[in-house]
Amino acid sequence: MDALLKSILKRQLPYLIGGTITGIIITYYYGFLFSIIVNSIIWFVISTVINKYFWHYTGFREEMALASKYILNRKRG
Repeated sequence: MDALLKSILKRQLPYLIGGTITGIIITYYYGFLFSIIVNSIIWFVISTVINKYFWHYTGFREEMALASKYILNRKRG
């Protein structure tokens, strides 16, 4: 795995795990559609705040670079 992918996964893994756990809990009590909407909003806010203050990172420049890199590689192959 290249360094860009590792850095993105390192930053996003806690949100994926937390979102899955809270999504299961919210789905059990309130239903699937409510869970998707509310859980997405909650974890977007949490990840934005943590990325801004802990990682000193705002925006999606690494994610966009990763997507464009793999789209270009796919077109070549």
